[in-house]
Amino acid sequence: MQLNNGTGSCRISRGVSLIEVLISIVIATIGLLALVGTTVSSARFSKMSQYRGTATQLASDLGERMRANKTGLAAYDMQTNFAGQAVLPAVPGTVCNSFATTCTAAQMAAYDLQAWRAVVRDQLPDGSAFIVVQNVQVAADVWLVWRDPAVANADDAPTTNSECPAALTVGGQPDVRCSYFRINL
Repeated sequence: MQLNNGTGSCRISRGVSLIEVLISIVIATIGLLALVGTTVSSARFSKMSQYRGTATQLASDLGERMRANKTGLAAYDMQTNFAGQAVLPAVPGTVCNSFATTCTAAQMAAYDLQAWRAVVRDQLPDGSAFIVVQNVQVAADVWLVWRDPAVANADDAPTTNSECPAALTVGGQPDVRCSYFRINL
């Protein structure tokens, strides 16, 4: 096609607008892919935030149980590794959930711990706990542990679990998450 530019000379223009359209489609596609990636990351981090919020509520619940049974604090100590908590322990022989049952402080702690661990297991995926009671400081160090299914398949999964205690033995499992809480009693 020949165009006259008003000066008497003619120039040939072919396919320039088609190239411009293709470039704009490529730029729009890159922008949409970036938007999709941001949305996926947002959903994953939102779920992680939900798990951490749930862990905070569960730690608060344990703290209230421990404060209600200060004479049985030592019985709340639970240092079982992650694999050892795959199955919940049986309900203690003495069920301390009624006024008709007389329980010692240790029996009450065992019942509290078993009931609380069942809630942890229900609220967090593969939920577990690691509890170290500090008798001298009248406090407890609590780690709540769970598997984060979104991280198991993520490209940016961490290679170490630095937030978990070494005795929990979760090394080599990048989908395991820990939240640490210090409960002053």
